[in-house]
Formats: sequence, structure tokens, C-alpha cells
Amino acid sequence: MRVISDIHGRVDDVSKGFGMSLENLLQVAFNLFRKSPGIFIIYSIVALVALSNPISGLLLAGPITTGYYIVIHRISHNRHVEIEDFFKSFDRFVPLLILNLLIAVVVFLGLLLLIIPGIYFAISYLFAYFFVWFYDVEPTEAIRLSRKMVSGNFPQVLLLCLVLTGINLLGAMAFGIGLLVSVPFSYCVVYAAFDDIIGIN
Repeated sequence: MRVISDIHGRVDDVSKGFGMSLENLLQVAFNLFRKSPGIFIIYSIVALVALSNPISGLLLAGPITTGYYIVIHRISHNRHVEIEDFFKSFDRFVPLLILNLLIAVVVFLGLLLLIIPGIYFAISYLFAYFFVWFYDVEPTEAIRLSRKMVSGNFPQVLLLCLVLTGINLLGAMAFGIGLLVSVPFSYCVVYAAFDDIIGIN
């Protein structure tokens, strides 16, 4: 895995364009998920319950999302994982809360503007959580970096999001139980994409 000493410089580089193999990302994600499927399913039950309420969802979505990435990162380094590792994200609860609130507000306002701007913002901010947790970047700067990063190849990132949406729709159609697999798998795909494009220090 690449060690990135200057995250801003790296984002500047990829904003000029990057390649991304969807097939490779799905394969990498599958390999990550299959190493600890049980722990992902248990956490996903907790996550889906916590996010089912609009208020708790708004407050906890940031740390819960980041919890997935923390564990996936450990798995990618062949480190032992336990359910407690998911909740390490709460060590940075405030910046992750602020980040999620900022994203929610911008996406909501974008959806009010004929829907398309909201979709654009949602996709553009897909990687913001990585910058806050792994690079200790402030929420507003994380949003800016994520948008700049995605601008380097928005069509492929859009395609990635459409594929993940399809996967989770299939999971929901399986009596909702399939979401316990499709949701963590989707996070594995997003992690694989960020690591492939930027690299995680």
C-alpha cells in the first residue's frame, strides 16, 4: 500500500484524471469481505438498527460509516479484528458528526434543486470520511478534497455508485436480509476504490 506524505498533492494529481477497474475493485472487495463475513454481518445489524431512526441516523451515520472503513483497513493489513474495532470511530465523533451534517445539508439542498445537483454532491462526497479519519483533515477540507478527487473521473465514480445501488437493491429484495451482506460489501468496494486511487497512509 502506498504511503502518502502529501495528501493534497496526491489529490491534485488524481484530479487531473485516473483510471479505475470496476471488475478489479469488486474482486478486491470480495476478498476483503470474505475474510471476516461474520463480524461484518453483526455490525451491519447494529448499524441498520441505529440508522433506521432519522435523528439517530443523522447523528451516527458518520461514525458508523467510518467504523466500516477502520475494520476493512485492518483486514487489508491482515490484522485481527473484533467487533469493538468498528466503534473506534467514535474517538473522532465530533468531526465525523460535523462532516455528516454538512454532507446531509448540501445533498438535501441539492435534491431540492431538481434532484440532479443532490446526486452530484452525494457522489462527490463519497470519499470524505477517509480524509477525516485516515488523514486527520477537517470536515470542510475533507469535503473539498473528496469533490476534487472525484472530479478527476466523475463518470466512473458515478458508474461505481450505480453498481453499488443495484447490489443493495438486490440485497433489499432478498427480504432485507441480503442487506447484511450487500451493505458491508459495498463499503469494502468504496474502500478498495479510495485505496486504489489515493492510497491510505
